[in-house]
Amino acid sequence: MSQYSQRVSTGLDDGYYAGEWINNGSSVGIGKNYLGGVVYSAFRFNNVNIPPGATITSAYLKLKASDNTGSEVAFKIHGIDEDDTANFSSDPNGRSKTTASVNWTLASVTAETEYTSPDIKTVIQEIIDRGSWSSGNDLGLISADNGTSNDRIDRFYAYDGSSTKCALLEINYTGSSSSASVSPSPSPTPSASKSLSISSSPSLSPSLSISPSPSPVEPFFGLKIAKSGYNVLETGDPTKLIFSSDYGTLKYFEKLTTTVELDANAGDIACQGSVTHDLGYYPYVEVFVRVYIGSPGNQPFEYCPFAGSGATVAYNANYKITKTAITLYGEIVGMSTSTWSFEFIVFVFKNDLTL
Repeated sequence: MSQYSQRVSTGLDDGYYAGEWINNGSSVGIGKNYLGGVVYSAFRFNNVNIPPGATITSAYLKLKASDNTGSEVAFKIHGIDEDDTANFSSDPNGRSKTTASVNWTLASVTAETEYTSPDIKTVIQEIIDRGSWSSGNDLGLISADNGTSNDRIDRFYAYDGSSTKCALLEINYTGSSSSASVSPSPSPTPSASKSLSISSSPSLSPSLSISPSPSPVEPFFGLKIAKSGYNVLETGDPTKLIFSSDYGTLKYFEKLTTTVELDANAGDIACQGSVTHDLGYYPYVEVFVRVYIGSPGNQPFEYCPFAGSGATVAYNANYKITKTAITLYGEIVGMSTSTWSFEFIVFVFKNDLTL
């Protein structure tokens, strides 16, 4: 029995879709966002040296979680039905997929823990059995939703987050290795011919290097926010930034909910609650609230800060952001003997490079 084991090896060999295709983030996501949009990921593995006609005895995709989540995510793993999969510089979801797929459900994930898929040998076998498959080709896998509820996303390391923690494909197979041993013999001939063509290129490169296009420094038109202790005008290091519009950094991170109450009959005029996060810096948040007495019914959420009024009372809601929490406030002014509920939804965003 032989084994192929390989991690994703470039930034264009993995990515995920969350409203747009993203292949330069530190993590990839699988699940659904809070509006029900499917979030899927794809992985490409290079130089799969499995000969045509081999029998796949087992195969596993291994992903290491980059964040903690406590919600169930259910998805399928398909292969990309191509002989030699091209990189993922653009969204690969439109490419043909294997008929074979394998269901994978994760009840929750813990950061820095590696998760191994069920056996996906049927998916790999379908690709190896393609008529034009050759040893050394590149192979792609892609996830598809399988009934995940809204607002449940698991995140795993991408190549740009860690080249040693990104997706790993492990394939065990049996079969003749003769087709694989033949392939190296012709390779010296092409490589020799390439060296001849390259030798002529230096004579052209000096003329091309005169081109003025690389020399001017492009002006920056965008937004950068530095972490505490760094001068945003002096650093371009993304690890010293909270946000930079040079990068696809601002991504939906988490939805948090809480309801705080005040009892006007007991003399309360204000109430306070909070939700926590573990980002360690002041994140960008969007807060929504609805204020009601009794039950909310069909009352919609309003963007916070929010203020409203009735016949004898005015009410308002606001919030404060810290490095570990979002503190939420409700207040009434006027005459009331009721219990007021301030129901908050907090959407937390973070930079996708884990800066």
